[in-house]
Amino acid sequence: MAYHEIKDWINELKAGQKKDDAIEEYGGFDKDTLLRMYRSMVLARRVEAEEKVLLRKGLCKFFIGCSGKELIDVVAAELLDDDDPFVGYYRNKAFDMHRGVSIEQKIMEAIGDARSSSTGGMQMPSHSSYPELGILPQASPTGSHALEAAGLSEAIKNPNPIEGIFGFPNGRFRSDSVVYCSIGEGSTSSPEFHRAVFYSAYSKTSAIFGIYNCGWAISTSVEEQFPEGNPTTPFEGFTRFGLMIENFDGTEIKQTIESFKAMLEYVREGKGPAIANIRVTRGESHSGSDDQTHYMEQEEQKYHIENDPLRKMAKALVEDGVCKPSELAAMYDEIDEDVRKVSGKVVPEFQSKTPDDVITKVYSYNRQAAQDAWEKLVEKKSSERAERYREYHERGFFDSPELPENQSPMMLRKAINYSLFDLFMLTSDCLLFGEDVADFPREVFDKGPEVTDSLKGKGGVFLVTKNLQRAFGAERVFNTQLDEAGILGRAVGHSFQGRIPFPEIQFIDYMSPAYQQLKDRIATTYQRSNANVKLPMIIRTTYGGYKQGAGSFWHSEANLGTFINIPGLQVIVPSNAADAAGLMRTALACGDPVLFCEPVALYNRRDWEGHEILSQYPPIEQLIPFGEAKIYNESATDIAIISYGINLPMCLKAMDLLGEKGIEARVLDLRTLKPIDWDSIESVVKDCSKVLVVSEDRYYGGAGPTISAYISNTLFDHLDAPVRLLTAQDCRVAYGSDGEIICLPQTDEVVEIAVDLYDY
Repeated sequence: MAYHEIKDWINELKAGQKKDDAIEEYGGFDKDTLLRMYRSMVLARRVEAEEKVLLRKGLCKFFIGCSGKELIDVVAAELLDDDDPFVGYYRNKAFDMHRGVSIEQKIMEAIGDARSSSTGGMQMPSHSSYPELGILPQASPTGSHALEAAGLSEAIKNPNPIEGIFGFPNGRFRSDSVVYCSIGEGSTSSPEFHRAVFYSAYSKTSAIFGIYNCGWAISTSVEEQFPEGNPTTPFEGFTRFGLMIENFDGTEIKQTIESFKAMLEYVREGKGPAIANIRVTRGESHSGSDDQTHYMEQEEQKYHIENDPLRKMAKALVEDGVCKPSELAAMYDEIDEDVRKVSGKVVPEFQSKTPDDVITKVYSYNRQAAQDAWEKLVEKKSSERAERYREYHERGFFDSPELPENQSPMMLRKAINYSLFDLFMLTSDCLLFGEDVADFPREVFDKGPEVTDSLKGKGGVFLVTKNLQRAFGAERVFNTQLDEAGILGRAVGHSFQGRIPFPEIQFIDYMSPAYQQLKDRIATTYQRSNANVKLPMIIRTTYGGYKQGAGSFWHSEANLGTFINIPGLQVIVPSNAADAAGLMRTALACGDPVLFCEPVALYNRRDWEGHEILSQYPPIEQLIPFGEAKIYNESATDIAIISYGINLPMCLKAMDLLGEKGIEARVLDLRTLKPIDWDSIESVVKDCSKVLVVSEDRYYGGAGPTISAYISNTLFDHLDAPVRLLTAQDCRVAYGSDGEIICLPQTDEVVEIAVDLYDY
């Protein structure tokens, strides 16, 4: 039923006798509140109608409707506190309007206007981001957002204090906040939604998951997805552990208020989370490209029209004598005029996006800003370091009581461990979690020193995080379930709340289950929020082969080309102890999500085939900026070898061997693959004119070919020979030393290709 048809239908309603108990039946809401709620519903519907008009005119390029979901939206928005966080999806226009989003902003969203404060015209309509109203950035891959909600509710519950390096002292949201997550019933089939409900029940967090069940996920019916057509059935066993399950009709105003109130009271009391199967209607097809009349029976189409919540709420209010039909009908005319007027002003003033509007909102990192932020931290807390390290030495955490920068050159693993200690000392905002990262399971840790002091503890499968939990407690360093997507979902929640999480993915090989969280949610947040929401985190992971035969499939991946192809993600690859420390400090201060790739084969190496790779831990004041390569043998001009990470020591060894042959090679350690130091690459190409790129990544889509293509495309005139490229074979690394030799670049290959290139 069209907007004006609903108004005409309301005008034909017969006014009812005023009931003395009417307000009580509406959860105690007075008339003004009920009319304000209804107004938000009508406003959302009218804005949606305007979007369709603009679509027909070619001014709006995409349409996706929210009609049928307005009632549950406004009830939730009214009952929740104004600053309770909302993690929604693209059907929540009425929630936005009731929280205070303006007509102007919604029209700008529809036409992709650069003036939109929500998305800056980056996203399709109805993908909101109003953090100032507690409405967190939304994205199209629904289902995955539930993990963000679960992570945020856990982050809010975590008692560790937040200093607020990035602007949220004491946290973005209050410690008693309730997280509301809305989701369509089809998206609840995703494994991420199931894990989200599990985590919330496991930790008894204050989260409500509202499932808007219209019966259809595009053309797939709810009966094809769940037993009894009810998406809550898979979670019935969780009621043993505090999960509340509600089923109610989200087109009935009294029932919706009563049920949502019950859930809200339950979670606010700390009893656990709630999940609701909410029956709603579908007033429009899935989107502008869908036509539900092709697969929905006539009788069901009629049901969705007759149970439209705008009609049913109007009928209830009139029959109960809360208001007259004319009061509601007049609302339609007023809102119609308001939307016409705003649209008539906003659309002709449409502002196109410039390249700067888009490109400058992918990363927030600014070299000077990061340096300033780090200096403030160091100035505030570094005076305590010497005393703390002496204390840690006395407790047996370190072999020496000296500050790490005053010790002799060290191995990579030791430097990363020291770096984590430093960062955790400098700010309470840091948390670290993942599989096996803690010294002890929580139940052992809670027994206290009388038990833990008798045990060595774990601290990561490679001992990189050893003693962190002992030093900083189980609220800051803890093990998680074996679920990579859940680890990153938790990280999103903590980052939203104002912390800087250090989620660990044990091997980059196992990033696959977390790929959607990483690529579609974490890395896109800054851009899709129009640069309004930063998502700082340091995702630590081991990568690469050369494990003396111990690695193989799923323990030797170095496919960093996969990750440098993700806009919004900084990709860091240190090759030694000094660089790891300096880069990790920058990662903390940069404000962006960082993939910190730790070359596992270098953790405990003192040398590479005789070439020493130990290095000095840098003074605490020193950062290494992203996108700043390091040059070895800078005076050499015969040939340039460009590499990073694990292959860098190999290239330095090759440099030594080439020197014995009278060939002077300059080696460039990129240190970061996102961003890449193109200026240094240009410099070495111009100076040396012959270039070899060595990468443990594979050829297809790899980091090496990306670098080679750049040189060939932009620096061709400075080359005296074709760019040569050495990569891993197009296969997964086979087991054993022989498998590594077959699959991965070797020192003798670097030397052989370099000699051939020199003689070209």
